[in-house]
Amino acid sequence: MFDRGEYPGPALLGMLVAGVLVAGARRIGIGTGVTLLASAVGLVWYVALVFLARHTFYGLPTPEALVRIGRSIENAYDASLIDYAPVPVRPGYVMLTVAALWTATTIAEVATFRWRRPLVAALPCIGLFAFLSVVGTRSGATLVVIAFLAALLTFWAVESSHRLRSWGRWVAGIGGRGAGEASEVSSRLARRMGGACLAAAVVAPLFLPALGDGILRWRSGLNANAPFSGEGAGGQIDLLASLQPTLVNQSGVELFQVRSARPYYWRLASLVQFDGIAWRQLEGVLLGASEGISTEHQPRVFTELRQSFTIGGLQGNLMPAAVQPTGVEVTDGAGARATENVLFDGRTGGLQMHNGILPGLGYDVTSFVPDITYRDLRSARVATANSIFSTDPEVSPAVATLVERWTGAERTPADKLLALQARLREFQYSTDVERLASRDYLSQFLLESRTGYCQQFAAAFALIARHLGFPARVSVGFLPGETNVSTPGRFVVRGTHAHAWPEVLFEGYGWVAFEPTPRDAASPPIYTSPPTGEITPPNPFTGVPGADGVDPNNPQFLDGNQNVLTGGRDIRGGAGVTNDPGTPRRYAWQDTFANLLTVLILTVLVAVCVVPLLKTLRTSLSYRRAGDPSELVAAAFSHFEREARDLASGRRPAESAAGFARRMGSTYRVPKQPVAQLAGLYERAEYGPGPVPDIVAGEARALATHLRGQLWSSATWWARLRRLFSPKGLAVR
Repeated sequence: MFDRGEYPGPALLGMLVAGVLVAGARRIGIGTGVTLLASAVGLVWYVALVFLARHTFYGLPTPEALVRIGRSIENAYDASLIDYAPVPVRPGYVMLTVAALWTATTIAEVATFRWRRPLVAALPCIGLFAFLSVVGTRSGATLVVIAFLAALLTFWAVESSHRLRSWGRWVAGIGGRGAGEASEVSSRLARRMGGACLAAAVVAPLFLPALGDGILRWRSGLNANAPFSGEGAGGQIDLLASLQPTLVNQSGVELFQVRSARPYYWRLASLVQFDGIAWRQLEGVLLGASEGISTEHQPRVFTELRQSFTIGGLQGNLMPAAVQPTGVEVTDGAGARATENVLFDGRTGGLQMHNGILPGLGYDVTSFVPDITYRDLRSARVATANSIFSTDPEVSPAVATLVERWTGAERTPADKLLALQARLREFQYSTDVERLASRDYLSQFLLESRTGYCQQFAAAFALIARHLGFPARVSVGFLPGETNVSTPGRFVVRGTHAHAWPEVLFEGYGWVAFEPTPRDAASPPIYTSPPTGEITPPNPFTGVPGADGVDPNNPQFLDGNQNVLTGGRDIRGGAGVTNDPGTPRRYAWQDTFANLLTVLILTVLVAVCVVPLLKTLRTSLSYRRAGDPSELVAAAFSHFEREARDLASGRRPAESAAGFARRMGSTYRVPKQPVAQLAGLYERAEYGPGPVPDIVAGEARALATHLRGQLWSSATWWARLRRLFSPKGLAVR
């Protein structure tokens, strides 16, 4: 169900803690109700300690921690409406996983050892497995099902065998009470089972349709009503760039491949209208693309870029392409031309397939991409555009003051935009942003949270640009994608590469992209950074040195170190991934759990070393503290008792030394004569008329050492581990 991440650690440790807690409560005689309550309290404490350590008071949950736990779970529920497996390792998801496995462990222990109901003990595990079978991926499904059924049937078989040995027959009444009563019991059970099956058959169809809109869509990713997440909400990308934190899914599904001489941002559409919260598309008439594409604000200084796309898992009717497309040619899966089915928006240049895109669809696009340098940008003037691109949004006085502080000292439009980009890139990038109620999300983002993902950064940049009087829009699409040195011109684009970025209209250059999102895979365009010096021989077109196997004529996607970036992969230095967007982000709880696990491991290692040492030291001290031969004999017999307790069986409360020796010799393969001789020496030392000689004390110690070796050689491996490492043995005298 999960994408790559560290979720198994907290879940497994939580199961261990829950099992120890409930088993310990049973061993000391605490009732079932109190045990379940203690388990629930322990779960809350564990979740707060692992996931919200900063909001605990010396390890104890605070009210703030409880509120944040509820908020994380609420966010996880909201995210589940559009996420599909494999889902990102969100804190809320991991909390729910820990809670589910903690509960399953608690119920399994209580139902097995207290209620003696193996079917009830298995129900939580069966429910969890059934849930994963519905919402999870199909990876290794057959093997997983076989393994789960084998484990389940083995548990039932072992438990049933134990019940038969302990209590007799499974169905009460058979054997001991007469056939008539047994038949009545069986008949009553059969009637209940039959009635339950009939009720399920009648009621289930009323709920099954909901699965298609909810749980099943989680696995398939088909959720046409989900808002655009900005980072890949499955194969369907809905166009919404919101200042309000929405939901982000980082699926690794391959959406399409593109062949291009250089990397670029692959745009789906541009959003122009802002409704106070989100940016949306213009509503208007689409034109046919078969006779050529002519759009407003095409650049006069440009480079022609040809791209060849092959659709994979991308859904809908939007066609990715580099800005600004000027021509398109489409072939369907059978190789037939289908360009007449392509429509375009004359104001933004967005391309659409009339009947929707399908896997295997191929098309070629020619785009005029702006050819601009840092010097050109600083001397360029913003263009005069239609009012739909430059409507001045209402901003709060606090935001206006902030913008003035950021940009007031800059003279040119480009300098103001560059200062704005630099300021926003000082914020924190996170795909796990709390959804707080607010009527002014721009103020909340800029002045309070200062944390978000591409939606918030692109939307805020475009709004501030319009507030400064510049025509701006938000484009939605994808980062360049993944490539390698063996196929430098082919880019694989996945859901993790979905992105949103702002664009500003400049005279002569058209729509110029900026990158305010501080995401590792989204480096600032090189034309927004001062030159850092040239490496000879420079490329004659851009002045930027070339890269092996890559045409570097795209200045937009070179970082400040002159590295060609393709969605976070540096192909100048080889195939090493530097900022792969598919790499799962690291949450604070992961560091907390790593520290907790380190402390736990160190504690276990210390215990492993200290407990055997203490046991050995205690035996040595017992001999040293003996003041006379009689006490030495008692110390030798006590040594044998402790070893027997850990490796075989302890001495019973009312059992004499001789009786204990006889039982050990007849039951546990301990040599009868040496053990009887040691018991005799002990009774002589304890109850004899006078002190024993030194030679008797030495003989007793030798017998104890010999018997300890015999016990060790005949003991099981588990008994040996218990003898060495169990701290319980330290309390035995």
